[in-house]
Amino acid sequence: MYHVDVFTSQRFGGNPLAVFLDADGLDDRIMQVVAREMNLSESTFVMRSTQGVNARVRIFTPGRELPFAGHPTLGTAYVLQHCGRAGDDLEFEMGAGVIPVRREDDVLWMTPPPVEAIGEAFDAAPVAHALGLPSASVLAPPRVFGGRGISFLCVLIDSRENVDALKLDRRDLIAATGESVGESDVLVVHYHDGKAYTRMFADLASGIIEDPATGGSIAPLHAALRSWHVLEQSRTELLVEQGVTMGRPSTLLARFTVPSAHIQGLAVGGSCVPVFESVLNVD
Repeated sequence: MYHVDVFTSQRFGGNPLAVFLDADGLDDRIMQVVAREMNLSESTFVMRSTQGVNARVRIFTPGRELPFAGHPTLGTAYVLQHCGRAGDDLEFEMGAGVIPVRREDDVLWMTPPPVEAIGEAFDAAPVAHALGLPSASVLAPPRVFGGRGISFLCVLIDSRENVDALKLDRRDLIAATGESVGESDVLVVHYHDGKAYTRMFADLASGIIEDPATGGSIAPLHAALRSWHVLEQSRTELLVEQGVTMGRPSTLLARFTVPSAHIQGLAVGGSCVPVFESVLNVD
C-alpha cells in the first residue's frame, strides 16, 4: 500500500490517498472494508485492465464505490510512475470510462469525463438558509452539474469569508432541493479573477463529511462558472484553492481552450507527495 498526498507539493497537505497495487484477488467486500479501515476520502485498488489500457482502477470511499474521482486518479498515476510501472502517459479503465493522465514535469494532468447541467436551477434563498448564510450571499441560482455518475450541486458565494463561515444543514438543504440533491455532493465556491476558493461537502452515502481536494469537481465547476457568466471568455487557466478550513490546503489547476466562448479541452492538474509505504493484511 502506498500513501500519497495529492494536489499539494507539501507533505501532510492536500488530499491523502491509499493506493493498493495488484488487487485482482480482492473482492468487492474486502475492498470496501479496507477503504473503511483507511478512513480517507478515497482508496484505490489497481487491477489488470480488461480494455487494453495501463490498469483498471476501482475507487472506494469509506461508504461506497465511485465511478470516478480526481485525486484518486492523479495519485494512482503518481504511484504507478513512482514504482516504474508506467511512463509519462497512461490511461485508466474506470467506472466512468477510460481516463487519460499525463505527467508534465512535477504536475500530473488528467482529462475528466464530460459534464452538463442536470435539472433546473434552485432558488438561491432556501439554499443560502441551508448553508447558514444571508440570502444575498448566494450570487446565482444553485444548480447541479455533472455526468457519468458524478454530480455536484454548485453554489456561488460572494466571499471567501462566507465560504469559510458557512454551516451546512442537510435537512434544510433537502427541503430546498429535494432528497436526491440534498443528500449528494455540494460544491460551494467564491470566484474572482481566475481563482476559485471552494469547499466540497460529500454525499451522505460516502461516509465522509468534507473533502480537502476534489479533482472530480473541476469540470462541473467550469460548467457552473460558464453558466453563471462569471468566467471571463478569454481565460484559459484556473487555480482552485480547497481544504483550507480543514487544515489541508490544496491547489488544483485547470487549463482549457475557449473556441467560440465554449470551454473545451479541459485538463485538471496537480502535484503529489509520497508519505509512506506499508503492507496491509486482509486475511
